[in-house]
Amino acid sequence: MTHDPELPPANPDLERRISLLETTLQEQAQTMSQLQAQNELLQSVINNLPYAIYWKDTELVYGGCNLRFASDLGLPSPDAIIGRTDDDLAWQPEEIAAFKAVDQRILTTQTPEYDDQETVIHPDHSQEWFETYKVPLYDSAGKLIGVLCTYNNITTRKQAEATVLAQAALLQELSTPVIPLTDQILVLPLIGSIDSRRAQQVLETILESLTTQHASVVFLDITGVPVVDTQVALALIQTGRAIQLLGARLVLTGIRPEVAQALVGLGVDLGTMITYSTLQRGLAEVANIRPNTVTQRGT
Repeated sequence: MTHDPELPPANPDLERRISLLETTLQEQAQTMSQLQAQNELLQSVINNLPYAIYWKDTELVYGGCNLRFASDLGLPSPDAIIGRTDDDLAWQPEEIAAFKAVDQRILTTQTPEYDDQETVIHPDHSQEWFETYKVPLYDSAGKLIGVLCTYNNITTRKQAEATVLAQAALLQELSTPVIPLTDQILVLPLIGSIDSRRAQQVLETILESLTTQHASVVFLDITGVPVVDTQVALALIQTGRAIQLLGARLVLTGIRPEVAQALVGLGVDLGTMITYSTLQRGLAEVANIRPNTVTQRGT
C-alpha cells in the first residue's frame, strides 16, 4: 500500500496515545454516567423520605435539599436551594437568627441536637410546629464540612395534643365537681377510683372553693368510689384536717357497710368527721350540723 504524499507519515506512538486517550475518555464518560445515575438514585431516595432534608456548609450556605424541603419553601426544585443562605429565604428575621444560632452551635460543639418545639410563623401569621434533628456533617476523611438537618411537620400532632390536654383539664374539672348547695354548704360527689394525684386534686379543689365561697360545711360523697383502701382513707383524713384548719367541717357520706368494715380493718380514725351512710340522709340532717360540732353521728 502506497502512502499518500499529502498526509503526514504515520506515527505509531501518537496513534497509541490517541487510542489510550479515547479509551480514557470513554471510561470517564461511563464513570460520569454511573455517578450521575447514582446521584439521581440518591436524590430520588431522599425525595421520597417522609422528612424534609437539607444541608449547609461551614459558612451556612445551602449545599442541597430534598423535594419536600424545596416544596415547603416554594422553590421549583431542590437545585434552587444550592448557594443560598437563610437570609435569601422567606423566613422571619427572628427565625433566621434562631436558625443561625443553632447551626453555628452545632458546628462549634459538633454535637447533634433534637428539638420538637421549633416553630415557624408564616407571613399570614399562621404557626406551625416542627420536629428537627441537626447533626454535624463530615467528609470521608472525618473533616467537618457542614451541618445536616432533617425535620418533620408535627403541627397536626401538636394541635391534637393541645386538644387532649384541654379535654383532660375539662375531665379533671368534671371529676371533682364542687356544687354550692347554699352559701354555707358545698357538695363534692366523687365517682371512680382515687389515686394520689386525684386525692391531691380533691384537696386542692375543696380548699380553693372554701377560700372563695367561705362555706362552713363540705359534704364529700364517696358512694361512687368502688374501693376504699389505705391510700383513700389517708386522703380523707388529710382532707378533713385541712378543712378543719379553715374553720369548716367535712361531712363524709356514702359509707356503705363494706366501706365501714374496710375502714375499721385499716384502723382508720374518722373521729374528726361527721359520717352518714347516704348523701340524702346527711343533707336531711344538715340543719343540725355546725362547723364546730365534734360529735360523730351514726349512719
